[in-house]
Amino acid sequence: MKQSEVNRLCREADECFRLQGWILPPNAQFAATDFGLGDYRAAGLVEVLLANEPEYCEKIMYASENMSTPAHTHGKKKEDIICRSGELRLTVWADNPRLTPSVGAVEVQINREMRRLLSGEAFFLKAGERITLTPGIWHEFAPSAAGTLIGEVSTWCDEATDNFFADPRVDIFHAIEPDETAEYGGFPSEASS
Repeated sequence: MKQSEVNRLCREADECFRLQGWILPPNAQFAATDFGLGDYRAAGLVEVLLANEPEYCEKIMYASENMSTPAHTHGKKKEDIICRSGELRLTVWADNPRLTPSVGAVEVQINREMRRLLSGEAFFLKAGERITLTPGIWHEFAPSAAGTLIGEVSTWCDEATDNFFADPRVDIFHAIEPDETAEYGGFPSEASS
């Protein structure tokens, strides 16, 4: 991913945050990724890490319409993914979708109510709605409407050792090609999930 693409994506995110009335803390740290796949319009995400303490983590995230965060799971992290504005399409799986794409069912909390979904079933969250994901539930998400902001509240986020992607090509720590100066500060020694 080129630095010019990172800057462009972060500017889009910053503008969306402003339009939605989301006030960021001073010196907010942005991280943008194309997941090492080379097409950030298809698979990409901007995160602003608001807190990452031993007991909890909070992020606000941006992706343009249909920009996907590829299927992944966490071994330790429990998280709520919250549609802060717009509409968010999610898909969950009982197991790695590259190995068993549509086998079984998944029990998750959506808006604090337990629901049983078919593995591989897509569903939508509207603004204010949330899903609680426990460790081991495979998931991917993408905004299905313009102006969608995605929140995350979770246990501590360990980007380096607790992200497991179905696509082995995914590299969240890929190098940025320096074709221009960085406009937004990144996470100290971290990358996106």
